Amino acid sequence: MKMPQPFSYSDTIAKFSRLMAAVLLLTTPCVSSARNKGEDGFFKDIDTRWLLYKGDLGRTASENPRLSVPIELAWKNRIARSIGATASAGGEYIFIATRDRRVVILERTGGERVQRRTFKGGFGGSLLIDGTKMYFNTRYPEGKVYGTDINTKKDHLERKVGAMLVSPIVNHDRLFAFTQDGQVVSMNTEAGFRNWKSELEGNIEYAPLYLDPFLFVPTVQGKVYKLDSSTGETVAEFKTDRLLLSDLSSDGYFLFAAASDGRVFCLEPDSLKVEWQTDLNQPLFSGPVYSKGFLYQCARLGKLLKLAALDGSLVWEAKLEGIAVTPPAVTDDYVFTGTKSGELAAFAIGSGEKLWEKKIKESVSCSPLVYMDYLYYCTDRGTVYAFHAK
Repeated sequence: MKMPQPFSYSDTIAKFSRLMAAVLLLTTPCVSSARNKGEDGFFKDIDTRWLLYKGDLGRTASENPRLSVPIELAWKNRIARSIGATASAGGEYIFIATRDRRVVILERTGGERVQRRTFKGGFGGSLLIDGTKMYFNTRYPEGKVYGTDINTKKDHLERKVGAMLVSPIVNHDRLFAFTQDGQVVSMNTEAGFRNWKSELEGNIEYAPLYLDPFLFVPTVQGKVYKLDSSTGETVAEFKTDRLLLSDLSSDGYFLFAAASDGRVFCLEPDSLKVEWQTDLNQPLFSGPVYSKGFLYQCARLGKLLKLAALDGSLVWEAKLEGIAVTPPAVTDDYVFTGTKSGELAAFAIGSGEKLWEKKIKESVSCSPLVYMDYLYYCTDRGTVYAFHAK
């Protein structure tokens, strides 16, 4: 027969303490909610706004630049099998969407990986940042829009829309997503409720623009649509007889685009009538970048061109070593390029003189990023190269 255990006052107190701890755990509100919202997380820059592809209407891929040449390699970090979109930035970090389904956040001056997250489907475009939240979308098989807190890894938005090759656009509490097959969807950034959906003719593979209160959306087949951002209704259209292989850029009023046959267009935003057009007489892979009254354009035959935004006249041209399939990054003083043959270069913005170059054994398919005092290149082999002043 099992004998009863002697009474132990200390054991009883211990059991009672464990019971009360369990009750408190079940009944007490979560006191770490502020931490989960990012107040104690690594990313504290709540004023960060990176709300469209490459950060600004001109597509300069340059934010608060304090970089001067000559420059030297500060660090490099292979983070993926391939990277096809320009990095975004905020605070002390750069944000990268890779072709192998990962979001990677790196410390900007040392290159240390701070966060890596994997999603279903490769990414279309780069990441957007609004305070401590980031937004992005994926291609097949998922074709989803995501919105998530940077610090807590909690998804607050996940909506299946369709395969997307370009970044969304965020405006206050609205997110605009663009599918490859021509759908434009407006949704609420918090709950994901759909405001409207429009179906356009053609494929959307290059970045649209938002100029309040309108969206301007290019299609590969040669059209630019002007949509009312409140309703999705088409207000005006522009049509050319060649492919538009071009992210749209703007000076805040006029729109700039390029056709595959070498024509560059300046479009008046009210009716989308052509203000001017110029023929560069050489094929193009990408559109122009606007900065302070000028356009900067890489041509398929290995040239960097500077045009006057007033009339499209050629200001200067410079030779590249290899083919550039992506626009340059532009600051007040320099134009930075990268080519498929691995030439990285900096040109004087006034004269077009080459001031710096470096050859790497990797190809570049996305524009470099200038963020504060660093220059970043992302390569087809998944390496991030960071350069800093000597």
